[in-house]
Amino acid sequence: MRRYFGTDGIRGIVNKALTPDLAFRCGAACGWLLKKETPNCKVIIGSDTRASKDMLMGALISGFTYSGVNVEHIGILPTPALAFLIDRMGAQAGVMISASHNPYHYNGIKILTKGGIKLPDATEEEIEGLMDPFELPPAELPGRFSYNLKAKDFYCEHIKQACEEEIGDFKVVLDCANGATSETAHRVFEELGVNARIYHDKPNGVNINEGCGSMHMEELAALVRRKEADIGFAFDGDADRCLACDSQGRTIDGDKILAVLALYLKRQNRLKKNTLVATVMSNLGLVEKMNQNGINVPTTKVGDRYVLEEMMEQNYVLGGENSGHIIFLEKATTGDGQLTAIMLLCAMKALNLSSEEVHDIFQPYPQKQINVGADDLQKKKLMKDDVFLSDIAKAEAAFSGHGRILVRPSGTEPYIRILVEGPEESLVEKTARALEESTTIRLSQLF
Repeated sequence: MRRYFGTDGIRGIVNKALTPDLAFRCGAACGWLLKKETPNCKVIIGSDTRASKDMLMGALISGFTYSGVNVEHIGILPTPALAFLIDRMGAQAGVMISASHNPYHYNGIKILTKGGIKLPDATEEEIEGLMDPFELPPAELPGRFSYNLKAKDFYCEHIKQACEEEIGDFKVVLDCANGATSETAHRVFEELGVNARIYHDKPNGVNINEGCGSMHMEELAALVRRKEADIGFAFDGDADRCLACDSQGRTIDGDKILAVLALYLKRQNRLKKNTLVATVMSNLGLVEKMNQNGINVPTTKVGDRYVLEEMMEQNYVLGGENSGHIIFLEKATTGDGQLTAIMLLCAMKALNLSSEEVHDIFQPYPQKQINVGADDLQKKKLMKDDVFLSDIAKAEAAFSGHGRILVRPSGTEPYIRILVEGPEESLVEKTARALEESTTIRLSQLF
């Protein structure tokens, strides 16, 4: 099990799990590996709006320049913007300082390579091996540092050019989560002619994701109803995910967005191999709806990195997660909240769908998700515990093959995540609560 990297880079509470020393060692180790491949290399670094960004930025810059790598700081911007700009700016890698949907006291380090692709597990393990113990010598010639705060302009133009339909007649509410889209949403949507009301776009370093954004959809629902909008979109802190709500304020999750986009691309003969890639967290209702329309739905482990790996390996063009990470491989190699919103509006226009029809695109199976607190050691030991695994197997048997149970350690937060899904809501609820109790009991007995 990796010590620092989870499913989405390094993440933790600042000055506890994530310290400047850790950031320095990460930058130096990553820089050392990059220099082996490309002696005269450059890294670009961006961030979301958290107060801790400057401290971690300084530590990372010190680490990279310690290893002789040149660094260009491109300011506050979405993670997908960083991914897009790596090749555009002639960099060998990009680093995003963000903890995505987490509150401000968390932060994280995401490292992307050329093409905007997340590091493979093996490379992350190699970086960890150089970080601890840290024995790397300084480069003979330290790297240099510079600013480029106009880089996001290229990204905004890229997103606008991705729009495929005339969407100016939509009345839309956008919730920027006081995060990275605070820097881009006004320009992108207003220049596309969308009647956009934009909220939570005034970050102060500590209000990112605070009662807003894709983790708090009730705020968006209220705004959409009050403004009588056609649809609302909520981004997370670094804008790599997007959720929506219809004009009644009902949440449209990533599975329903994926369903509409798959039908849109299939009608245009652009859905390669008639396949949509999802994860094991996607609702069975999505799979049934897609199969009814001749669309296959292979699933991967949780994490958009695994979705992308499957897409690239099999030459698919659309995939994502019910959490709102949606990947259009024709246009981007990472989830992009703003691109997702624009493409959903395009699909609605082309398919003549209202937001209510998007919400009702399929009937989801009843589902219950529960988080039980557990640190890394507890996660590791619990998921190898025979008694606990037996409890899960017994619970699965109760569904007789007509439902599913997924119990997994979170890769980004200190939780064991329990997902139960099936045709009967009462059995789903009962099973989920029983597994929650089993998890709690086994943790207390094992530790």
